[in-house]
Amino acid sequence: MKRVLLAVSVVALAVGYAYTRPVAGQAAGLKEVVRVPKCPSHAPTFTPGGGTSRHFVRPRASAVRLCRYYKVDWTDSEALWRHRLVTGGKVVSNLTHSFNRLKEPPRGIFCIKDNGSEMVLWFGYAGAKPERVVVKLSGCRFASNGKAVRSTTAHLHKRLLALSRG
Repeated sequence: MKRVLLAVSVVALAVGYAYTRPVAGQAAGLKEVVRVPKCPSHAPTFTPGGGTSRHFVRPRASAVRLCRYYKVDWTDSEALWRHRLVTGGKVVSNLTHSFNRLKEPPRGIFCIKDNGSEMVLWFGYAGAKPERVVVKLSGCRFASNGKAVRSTTAHLHKRLLALSRG
C-alpha cells in the first residue's frame, strides 16, 4: 500500500512540474498567452486599404497560422483548402521580416488570370491582439493588412505555399 501511495505521489509531482515549468523564452512564473484565430471556412474579403503603416506586420510574432483558400467556381467564395500553425521562432521571424520588406504596388495596372486563390495569415503575439494579412496567390500578387497593400514576390509565394503544405 505504501509503495502504491509513493508511486502515485511521484507521478503527481512529475505531472505538476511538467505543467508549471516555463516555456522556452518565457520567464519563470509568468504565463504568456498567444492567441491565433482559427481559419474561417471561407476566405475573408481582400481589403485594399489606402494608407501606409510603419510595419506591414508587427515584429515579434510568436506564431503564424496559414489558411489557404481556392476558388470553387464563379458563384461561390473561396473555400478553405489547407491550414497550418507555425510556431518556430526563426521561421515566424523571417516571414515577418519578408513582409516588412515588401514595396507598394505600382499604380494603374490591370490584373489577369486571377482564379481567386489566396492565403490568410494570422500572426499571433504574446499578450496582444493577432494581426491578419491576406495574400492574393493569382492575378496581381498583392498582400493587404487592411491598412496598406504591398506587392509580393515569387520567392515569398513559394515559401508560403511550402509552409502551408507542411
